[in-house]
Amino acid sequence: MTVEMVKSIKEAENRAEEIIREARQEGKKVQKDAQRRAEELMEKTVIEAEEEAGNLMKKAEEEARSESEPLVNEREEEIKHLKEKAAERMPEAVALIKNKVVKTDADY
Repeated sequence: MTVEMVKSIKEAENRAEEIIREARQEGKKVQKDAQRRAEELMEKTVIEAEEEAGNLMKKAEEEARSESEPLVNEREEEIKHLKEKAAERMPEAVALIKNKVVKTDADY
């Protein structure tokens, strides 16, 4: 009976070692899967963040453009007005310069 008990204990030890080995392998597999899923999640999160940043940049550019457009138009109108005023006074400026040139030449 002791031989059978020793044999039975030996079989139980072998089975326990096999269970431990399988558990370690399963643990390694679970760890690798978890790491792979974490990397995939990280990549997905980075891609989503980049897309969101791009969308925010586009939105900010559009808002800036829509806010600046009236100011640009206003300045263009102001420039046009100043050019018109300058053009109106051009004959007067030409005459003034002409008189100074003639007067300077006449003085010598």
